[in-house]
Amino acid sequence: MTADSWTDIWADVNTIRTPAYSEPTEDDVIALQDAVAEAADAMAWQISERARAHRAADGQAPDRVVLSGDYQLALLYSLRQMTAVVEKRAAAAAKVAGHQGASYTRIGEAWGISRQSARVKWPDAVPSRADLPQPPVTVQHAGGTAAVLHHQATDHWMFTAVASDGTHHTSAPDYPTSAAAADDAKARLAEHTTSTVAWTCAHCEAEKSDAHPFSCAFCNTRRTD
Repeated sequence: MTADSWTDIWADVNTIRTPAYSEPTEDDVIALQDAVAEAADAMAWQISERARAHRAADGQAPDRVVLSGDYQLALLYSLRQMTAVVEKRAAAAAKVAGHQGASYTRIGEAWGISRQSARVKWPDAVPSRADLPQPPVTVQHAGGTAAVLHHQATDHWMFTAVASDGTHHTSAPDYPTSAAAADDAKARLAEHTTSTVAWTCAHCEAEKSDAHPFSCAFCNTRRTD
């Protein structure tokens, strides 16, 4: 994959599509409800003391266990645990969406609440403009190309590079600035050049200087392109 492809992918991920989703069909909703109910019942069946006592006695629990009040308390507890999971996942989804450019209006619409309620519910979901992901930077050097990318989780920079000889390299997000990442990307591209790329010296206009990729073989002027 080329550096340009990485840049395109990064730009696509950071672009919120409109609409973000389509309304589910009735069958979709029923399938989700059934899955949630099944998960809650499975946990309640596992933790119910009445069901456990039956399993310990004869290896299985009769269906009538679910009719008892204590089993329903186990089910209620299971549903509370599921609610906590839903709230946690919802907060994470709202934050990712907000950091990718979604407004509180759109976040609220997805959750079925107003913009103001969404802001109160998830106050850190939508960052200030200064906290938004930084756009990628394209670097071309020594016949190769690199994409310098902002790694939002660490607030550091990284690069992925394709040198002129076809060598690929992706760095770790260890650079505090895009300039620092770009400098290392250039150094890595310079390490993997081909000596068969012809160029013309800007000073003496000599050609066929491909054996010396960094300076002119005739006037020793350093290559700047």
